[in-house]
Amino acid sequence: MIKVKLFAWFREKAGAGEVELNLKRGRVKDVVAELRRRYPELREAFDGGNYFVSVNHEVAKLEQEVREGDEVAFFPPVSGGRG
Repeated sequence: MIKVKLFAWFREKAGAGEVELNLKRGRVKDVVAELRRRYPELREAFDGGNYFVSVNHEVAKLEQEVREGDEVAFFPPVSGGRG
């Protein structure tokens, strides 16, 4: 099982902040494919590539391997700061 955390509008569109996927191993792109299948509302975000992803609290890329017990998180782009 892989735990997936969804933040901000990912959570709003999916209607859940956390989901579990029955994957024993794969790549981040496999997690994206499953989320696209389960939540069609997220397809536009994933197609545009305008998001950040982490695996076990480390910034990750689509080709990164994931294994059972990992946590994968998706974040929209963040802007702001002090000016």
